[in-house]
Amino acid sequence: MKQKIIGLRKLDFKSGDGSQVKGTQLFTSFPEEGVIGEMTEKIFLHDDFAVPDCKPGDVLDITYDRKGKPVTITLIGK
Repeated sequence: MKQKIIGLRKLDFKSGDGSQVKGTQLFTSFPEEGVIGEMTEKIFLHDDFAVPDCKPGDVLDITYDRKGKPVTITLIGK
């Protein structure tokens, strides 16, 4: 699914149960049937996930597994 990056946030904190959370949040937008404008989504990627070097305005191709979690992310344009 093609999605445009509208924002990124690096995360590194301890959760309520004391476990360390490290990763990146991607904020994306994409056209969706029935939506005027674009739909937005927030995606969390753990630190061990291969995130391409990207910035707001770049376009990604994101594939998801059956549970809706990202499997691959490819930078396809700007």
